[in-house]
Amino acid sequence: MTGDSHPRESGTVSAASDPRLGEAQLRAASRRGTLALSGREVRRVSKLWTQTILPPVVTAVLFMAVFGGALGGELRQVSGIQYLWFILPGLLITTVTGQAFANASTSLYQARNEGYIDDVLSSPLRSAEVVISYMVGGLYRGWIAALLVAAAALPFVEGVENWALALLVLVLTGIIFSALGVITGIWADSFDQQAFIAALIITPLSLLGGVFYNVEDLSEPWRTLSMFNPIYYLVDAERAGITGLNESAVWLSVAVAAGVAVLVTLWAVRMFRTGRRLRP
Repeated sequence: MTGDSHPRESGTVSAASDPRLGEAQLRAASRRGTLALSGREVRRVSKLWTQTILPPVVTAVLFMAVFGGALGGELRQVSGIQYLWFILPGLLITTVTGQAFANASTSLYQARNEGYIDDVLSSPLRSAEVVISYMVGGLYRGWIAALLVAAAALPFVEGVENWALALLVLVLTGIIFSALGVITGIWADSFDQQAFIAALIITPLSLLGGVFYNVEDLSEPWRTLSMFNPIYYLVDAERAGITGLNESAVWLSVAVAAGVAVLVTLWAVRMFRTGRRLRP
């Protein structure tokens, strides 16, 4: 009896003789590719830390020094809590939104603009795996920056009321804005279009989301207009997690944020799957 008559016993099973083996190899290649592309995005953030990590951390620390230190002596408290403690949740949300969005949108736009997106498109990676890989870089950048801001602030505040809620809100915020970054990276035809979304939409919405003030204390129509700002609900939920203070229904905000995170991620995957605008 020869080895050729019993291929399974000889251990020389080809993908053609066993389709399941070919599928397993493809899945393994996809996993390796996803890890490689995700790792590339993480290394890019780490290597360029003076551009990706340091500026947002310095900006947030300066905000804390000016508003929490200099003005905090005058304001003392907001809604019965220390002012620095009050603004910390908003600064964390602002940091994550800006950095998660910027990294995903810039990285994907550069891949399109410089032509190496073709290497990604010709790989065995599925659309969802590519989107997740680009989102990983944004999540890493946003969360690392927020972690450093929190580390700088926590010695000067009273603590964290609900760690699970605070972390959950930061996770959802990172997912939403890294997915939006992927969408913008696919949509934008120039750095000007990309910068427009970041500078004239996301940043103003972040700063007007109740980071430095209590929205309930605003006069009309500003209080009502603030209710239409989606970032306000993320800031409020994060403030509930860190300080225990909230103005809106916290778990409703979290549920809506989770739904939005799923929708924008699926939207990004769909845009990538259609292939439109990915090539010049």
